[in-house]
Amino acid sequence: MIIKNELLAGVTIAVASFIWICLEYIIGFHDRLIDYHPYVTNLAYILPVIGVNWAVKKRYAAQTPEAFEIKDGLMSGVIVAVTSAFLLLPLLWIFVTYINPAFFGNMIAGATKKALMSGDNSVIALQDAKEYFNLSSYLIQSFTSMLMLGVLISLMVSFRLIKKRRK
Repeated sequence: MIIKNELLAGVTIAVASFIWICLEYIIGFHDRLIDYHPYVTNLAYILPVIGVNWAVKKRYAAQTPEAFEIKDGLMSGVIVAVTSAFLLLPLLWIFVTYINPAFFGNMIAGATKKALMSGDNSVIALQDAKEYFNLSSYLIQSFTSMLMLGVLISLMVSFRLIKKRRK
Protein backbone atom coordinates (compact mmCIF):
# COMPACT_ATOMS: atom_id res chain seq x y z
CA MET A 1 0.00 0.00 0.00
CA ILE A 2 2.75 2.47 0.92
CA ILE A 3 4.74 1.88 -2.27
CA LYS A 4 1.69 2.92 -4.30
CA ASN A 5 2.23 6.52 -3.15
CA GLU A 6 5.87 6.47 -4.24
CA LEU A 7 5.01 5.04 -7.65
CA LEU A 8 2.25 7.61 -8.09
CA ALA A 9 4.64 10.42 -7.16
CA GLY A 10 7.29 9.08 -9.57
CA VAL A 11 4.84 8.87 -12.47
CA THR A 12 3.48 12.32 -11.66
CA ILE A 13 6.96 13.87 -11.59
CA ALA A 14 7.90 12.30 -14.93
CA VAL A 15 4.69 13.41 -16.64
CA ALA A 16 4.85 16.89 -15.09
CA SER A 17 8.50 17.24 -16.20
CA PHE A 18 7.50 16.24 -19.74
CA ILE A 19 4.69 18.79 -19.73
CA TRP A 20 7.14 21.40 -18.37
CA ILE A 21 9.64 20.89 -21.20
CA CYS A 22 6.80 20.96 -23.76
CA LEU A 23 5.58 24.26 -22.30
CA GLU A 24 9.12 25.63 -22.47
CA TYR A 25 9.12 24.77 -26.16
CA ILE A 26 5.65 26.21 -26.83
CA ILE A 27 6.46 29.48 -25.05
CA GLY A 28 9.73 29.80 -26.98
CA PHE A 29 12.45 29.11 -24.43
CA HIS A 30 14.06 26.66 -26.85
CA ASP A 31 14.52 29.15 -29.68
CA ARG A 32 13.54 32.85 -29.63
CA LEU A 33 13.79 33.17 -25.80
CA ILE A 34 16.72 30.78 -25.46
CA ASP A 35 18.69 33.25 -23.32
CA TYR A 36 16.17 32.64 -20.52
CA HIS A 37 16.17 28.85 -20.87
CA PRO A 38 18.78 28.08 -18.18
CA TYR A 39 16.77 30.01 -15.60
CA VAL A 40 13.35 28.69 -16.55
CA THR A 41 14.46 25.08 -16.85
CA ASN A 42 15.98 25.17 -13.36
CA LEU A 43 12.55 26.04 -11.99
CA ALA A 44 11.49 22.52 -13.01
CA TYR A 45 13.41 21.21 -9.98
CA ILE A 46 10.37 22.27 -7.98
CA LEU A 47 8.51 19.24 -9.39
CA PRO A 48 10.67 16.53 -7.78
CA VAL A 49 10.86 18.54 -4.56
CA ILE A 50 7.06 18.56 -4.30
CA GLY A 51 6.67 14.91 -5.35
CA VAL A 52 9.32 13.45 -3.04
CA ASN A 53 8.18 15.63 -0.16
CA TRP A 54 4.61 14.38 -0.63
CA ALA A 55 5.64 10.71 -0.83
CA VAL A 56 7.89 10.84 2.26
CA LYS A 57 5.17 12.60 4.26
CA LYS A 58 2.65 9.97 3.15
CA ARG A 59 4.99 7.21 4.33
CA TYR A 60 5.50 9.05 7.61
CA ALA A 61 1.73 9.38 8.08
CA ALA A 62 1.21 5.66 7.33
CA GLN A 63 3.47 4.66 10.24
CA THR A 64 3.52 5.51 13.87
CA PRO A 65 5.83 8.50 14.35
CA GLU A 66 8.16 6.47 16.57
CA ALA A 67 8.54 3.77 13.89
CA PHE A 68 9.59 6.19 11.13
CA GLU A 69 13.35 6.26 10.59
CA ILE A 70 15.67 7.98 8.15
CA LYS A 71 15.92 4.79 6.10
CA ASP A 72 12.13 4.80 5.61
CA GLY A 73 12.21 8.29 4.17
CA LEU A 74 15.28 7.50 2.08
CA MET A 75 13.62 4.38 0.68
CA SER A 76 10.55 6.42 -0.20
CA GLY A 77 12.65 9.03 -2.03
CA VAL A 78 14.69 6.42 -3.87
CA ILE A 79 11.54 4.66 -5.12
CA VAL A 80 10.11 7.97 -6.34
CA ALA A 81 13.40 9.00 -7.95
CA VAL A 82 14.02 5.69 -9.70
CA THR A 83 10.45 5.55 -10.98
CA SER A 84 10.50 9.10 -12.31
CA ALA A 85 14.03 8.78 -13.71
CA PHE A 86 13.20 5.65 -15.72
CA LEU A 87 9.88 7.03 -16.97
CA LEU A 88 11.42 10.35 -17.94
CA LEU A 89 13.95 8.76 -20.31
CA PRO A 90 11.47 7.68 -23.03
CA LEU A 91 9.48 10.89 -22.57
CA LEU A 92 12.58 13.01 -23.21
CA TRP A 93 13.47 10.85 -26.20
CA ILE A 94 9.97 11.43 -27.60
CA PHE A 95 10.37 15.15 -27.01
CA VAL A 96 13.71 15.58 -28.78
CA THR A 97 12.82 13.14 -31.57
CA TYR A 98 9.26 14.11 -32.46
CA ILE A 99 8.18 17.29 -30.71
CA ASN A 100 11.32 19.44 -30.96
CA PRO A 101 13.97 17.80 -33.16
CA ALA A 102 15.84 21.13 -33.29
CA PHE A 103 16.32 21.15 -29.50
CA PHE A 104 20.00 20.21 -29.39
CA GLY A 105 20.89 22.36 -32.40
CA ASN A 106 19.22 25.36 -30.79
CA MET A 107 20.94 24.76 -27.46
CA ILE A 108 24.34 24.43 -29.15
CA ALA A 109 23.75 27.63 -31.14
CA GLY A 110 22.63 29.44 -27.98
CA ALA A 111 25.70 28.35 -26.02
CA THR A 112 28.00 29.39 -28.88
CA LYS A 113 26.26 32.78 -29.18
CA LYS A 114 26.64 33.33 -25.45
CA ALA A 115 30.38 32.55 -25.70
CA LEU A 116 30.78 35.01 -28.57
CA MET A 117 28.94 37.75 -26.67
CA SER A 118 31.12 37.28 -23.60
CA GLY A 119 34.36 37.19 -25.61
CA ASP A 120 35.12 33.51 -24.94
CA ASN A 121 36.66 31.20 -27.52
CA SER A 122 33.72 30.25 -29.76
CA VAL A 123 35.45 27.14 -31.14
CA ILE A 124 35.94 25.69 -27.66
CA ALA A 125 32.43 26.78 -26.66
CA LEU A 126 31.00 25.03 -29.72
CA GLN A 127 32.92 21.85 -28.96
CA ASP A 128 31.85 21.91 -25.30
CA ALA A 129 28.23 22.57 -26.26
CA LYS A 130 28.23 19.63 -28.69
CA GLU A 131 29.54 17.35 -25.94
CA TYR A 132 26.97 18.63 -23.45
CA PHE A 133 23.89 18.96 -25.68
CA ASN A 134 23.34 15.56 -27.26
CA LEU A 135 20.82 12.82 -26.58
CA SER A 136 22.99 10.44 -24.57
CA SER A 137 24.45 13.21 -22.43
CA TYR A 138 21.02 14.75 -21.85
CA LEU A 139 19.46 11.43 -20.84
CA ILE A 140 22.33 10.64 -18.46
CA GLN A 141 22.10 14.13 -16.92
CA SER A 142 18.35 13.83 -16.46
CA PHE A 143 18.57 10.35 -14.96
CA THR A 144 21.38 11.11 -12.51
CA SER A 145 20.01 14.48 -11.44
CA MET A 146 16.62 12.90 -10.72
CA LEU A 147 18.27 10.21 -8.60
CA MET A 148 20.40 12.71 -6.68
CA LEU A 149 17.44 15.00 -6.10
CA GLY A 150 15.32 12.13 -4.81
CA VAL A 151 17.97 11.06 -2.31
CA LEU A 152 18.78 14.57 -1.09
CA ILE A 153 15.18 15.72 -0.80
CA SER A 154 14.07 12.55 0.98
CA LEU A 155 16.92 12.87 3.48
CA MET A 156 16.09 16.50 4.20
CA VAL A 157 12.37 15.79 4.63
CA SER A 158 13.09 12.74 6.80
CA PHE A 159 15.45 14.66 9.07
CA ARG A 160 12.89 17.44 9.40
CA LEU A 161 10.07 15.01 10.26
CA ILE A 162 12.18 13.22 12.85
CA LYS A 163 13.36 16.50 14.37
CA LYS A 164 9.75 17.71 14.51
CA ARG A 165 8.71 14.43 16.21
CA ARG A 166 11.32 14.89 18.94
CA LYS A 167 10.04 18.32 19.94
